[in-house]
Amino acid sequence: MSKAKRTLQVTLPDFERMFLDEDACKGYLAANRWPEGAVCPRCGNTEVYSLESRPFHWQCEECAVDGYRFSVLVGTIFENTNKDLRDWFCVIHLILTSKKRVTARQVQRDMGFGSYKTAYYMCRRISAGMQDREFHKLMGIVALDETFIGGKARR
Repeated sequence: MSKAKRTLQVTLPDFERMFLDEDACKGYLAANRWPEGAVCPRCGNTEVYSLESRPFHWQCEECAVDGYRFSVLVGTIFENTNKDLRDWFCVIHLILTSKKRVTARQVQRDMGFGSYKTAYYMCRRISAGMQDREFHKLMGIVALDETFIGGKARR
């Protein structure tokens, strides 16, 4: 697999071109999650094989007698969800490109979700995913606006 190109900011037209459908989203997730190829989320085995009948699904023979089957979503915030991965990516894009905090109500309105619970659930999962240890490192360009550090000079 080829390594995905990292971009600093994805505009809305770029987003639409990059993530046309579910397969494009799953391909992007797989390429960024496993740059050297799929790895079993249970045992870390790198010698897994893809299932021809189900795209973005693999099987590991090491951790189960009959083989452990997993998809690109296993072990991520997207696991066990009924919403399309493209909807998840769109909500993440909304949150990351917003200047101010995005509320679940705003996500519900912008995405056209019928339920507030769905928008709230997605926002909570995304927030939990961003609190992961790898997210704490500052990566790329950090922009600060009108920042004053310090106080009055003493003595």
